Amino acid sequence: MPRVMLLVSANLTNIELLQPQDGTDDGNINYFFKCQGCGRVGCITLIPGYGTPLTEHNSHEVRLMVFDCNGLLPIDYSFNGDGWPRPSGTEIHIDLSGNEEDNNGEYMGIVDGMEVAITDLEGKFVPFEV
Repeated sequence: MPRVMLLVSANLTNIELLQPQDGTDDGNINYFFKCQGCGRVGCITLIPGYGTPLTEHNSHEVRLMVFDCNGLLPIDYSFNGDGWPRPSGTEIHIDLSGNEEDNNGEYMGIVDGMEVAITDLEGKFVPFEV
């Protein structure tokens, strides 16, 4: 099975750690997809042990997750819903999907009296070899 790595980059301001809600190595993540064109079904499974969260000092092309791909290869990543906690000081759950108030995948706000920001958020899949 081909493996792909999700590389993520962002500019973080006063954010100690940024990762999906269940962490970067949640082995329970499995996605099943069906191709709209041919109807073929495929599965993508997260491989635990390879993920790294983003930090304020390590936030450029960070290996967020690695996946086994069976029957398909992902081409795009969406930062979905409010599954991105900021677990430093006060934990907050933020929506990075770009759907809320046209934030284009960015977050800016005040938490515990401190300005926090996540900008220039990008994700891309690249081939991964062990």
